[in-house]
Amino acid sequence: IALQETWFNSEKGWKVEVEWKNGKFGVGLFAAQDIGSGTKLRKGITGENLIEFTTVDEIEAFCLSAGGDEYSSRLRYVSDYLWGFATKGTDERGYASSQNDCARFYGMWIPGNGLNHSLQPNTVYRTSERGIDLFALEDILSGEELYDDYRRHGTSPAWLLDFATAKNLTLNFPGCNEFLNLNDI
Repeated sequence: IALQETWFNSEKGWKVEVEWKNGKFGVGLFAAQDIGSGTKLRKGITGENLIEFTTVDEIEAFCLSAGGDEYSSRLRYVSDYLWGFATKGTDERGYASSQNDCARFYGMWIPGNGLNHSLQPNTVYRTSERGIDLFALEDILSGEELYDDYRRHGTSPAWLLDFATAKNLTLNFPGCNEFLNLNDI
């Protein structure tokens, strides 16, 4: 929660009022206002509040860039917030028609969204001209938690799975996290 308080929500690209607080799955993201279905929640701009990774070297550079003892903190951050996003070929709820063959953006928001996993998500990611935006899938009342379905992140590419294994990390992808199963889609 302290990391989120480092910036104003508007600086992070939030278009609605949200807050981070403890919920049933640990810290989660909650609506601080009523939000209508289809509302843009957060605008993601690659290079500003989104980082894209295409290689292990890029992840290592991110973790090393803070210097000193920050490497392990940044590595934990990658473990918590790195995700894959299908950049095309998804339905209106964000599920890819083919989990194995779709183009994906592998990266993370800075700072992370803090969306917990649910089989009934109320948010969806959509590509934009400059990055990826987060939208409400349904009406969300003030005080309700915002959820993502981590299965929509697809499977981890071999280079990312090898990195997670070498660093003893769990990532929010099937094959890296025991509570995710692509067969449930």
